[in-house]
Amino acid sequence: MEKFSVLSIDLFHPDCWTSITDKYEVNVKLISQNFSDSDFFSSRVLILGRDSKKLINEMRNSKNVKVIKVYSMDRGAFVVDFIHPKSNAISNLLHETNSIVISHRIIDGTEKWNIVVSIYSIPKILESLKKASTLINFKEIKLSELRKLMNKLTDRNMEILKIAYERGLFDYPRQCKLTSISNETGIKPNTLLYHIRKAEKLLLEILLDEYYSLL
Repeated sequence: MEKFSVLSIDLFHPDCWTSITDKYEVNVKLISQNFSDSDFFSSRVLILGRDSKKLINEMRNSKNVKVIKVYSMDRGAFVVDFIHPKSNAISNLLHETNSIVISHRIIDGTEKWNIVVSIYSIPKILESLKKASTLINFKEIKLSELRKLMNKLTDRNMEILKIAYERGLFDYPRQCKLTSISNETGIKPNTLLYHIRKAEKLLLEILLDEYYSLL
């Protein structure tokens, strides 16, 4: 059976429309793509942020992007359909290596990709990305490590954290005190705080070090 891996890739692509996002307060997320045309591919992206309209206007003037349609979703939120030449496109490079895109975000001019690929395609992808872009990060996400972290969270940890959250312990200002949760659960305050801090630390570790890479 062919083996696959999850890769996290951050890169800057000069002369691409994605590089201009560093001038604007926006967050761009890929929704879908189509590569059926021989020379062009189509993309649909979600653009969020204060400068969304400014970015869209510059995309309209870009020589490599042809904006087809813009859908206004909410204040500062738009869905944009556009087409782009396949040549020198990171999207097409990944498509040609049969990569499965989990997520693609563009922030401050940096493209952040998470893809599933055959382990045999990794050297080719790495070499091609180095030629086409400025590679910032290229690493394999160890899902086994994520599972290990999740296994450290006990049902008791999560139960107590949920009670604390629902009672408003993390609100500002706080809606309850630790002592009131202690009285409710019958757990001493110091033990209660230990469970809460342990759960918080593990959840933050999962979020910041592992799960966030997949978003």
